[in-house]
Amino acid sequence: MSVLRTFATLASLLFCLLAAPSLAQAAPSAGGSISTSGGAKGNGSGFEWPELVYGGNAISAQLPLQFGILGYLPKARFAFQYDRQIRRSHWAHIGTALVFDRAGFQNFRMNDCGLTASSGVCGKGGVVGVDIYGGYTYKFFLQERPWLVPFLRGSIGWSYFALPKVGGGDGNRQQTRTRSWTLNLKPGGGVRVFLFAEFGVGADINLPIGFLIHRDVPEGGSPDNSGEFLLGIEVLPLVAEYRF
Repeated sequence: MSVLRTFATLASLLFCLLAAPSLAQAAPSAGGSISTSGGAKGNGSGFEWPELVYGGNAISAQLPLQFGILGYLPKARFAFQYDRQIRRSHWAHIGTALVFDRAGFQNFRMNDCGLTASSGVCGKGGVVGVDIYGGYTYKFFLQERPWLVPFLRGSIGWSYFALPKVGGGDGNRQQTRTRSWTLNLKPGGGVRVFLFAEFGVGADINLPIGFLIHRDVPEGGSPDNSGEFLLGIEVLPLVAEYRF
């Protein structure tokens, strides 16, 4: 839980930083536009920050972690995202992610695996799934630092993941739970630092909030579905973005 508290603290600090609208002004026009401003020199450091940042389209790679605070989410996350500028600071985005983990019934917050403990069952195994999401982003424009782009984001996401043993079918499972899916809202935010007019790096934090639906297949019984509340956190400190 200390790890979760650390990430929750980081999320709070990031949201406080992004909640300073007095630093932001309206961004430039959309559709292949360019953000322009003077005063972006490197202050004698030998490096000059770009005086303009491309608008219009962006693709990004985001990784590596997510956690289920209430409810289970596979820990490893690798996402690709496309952003399209609608007008000025207003952008739409859509993305897909591969999620995976090595986990067992303890990670899924189950009391036991639900099967007769014997060789080859009730152990950890691979968890693999996909997450698809889309939504709206507001990207702030800082007049004196156009290369620094904080933003706030809201998404709707759907995720599906199969539990151990992956690809083995219900008859070759490690515990009664065989797969799960979730529908959730993802408020979040982050920041980009553009080293060049078309390329930047940064970090994102998102908070999936919704519900999980599990498929459980008891030993000798019929499949059954159950649900629970989901609260998670996506911690993505390794983000690369390319604009065009």
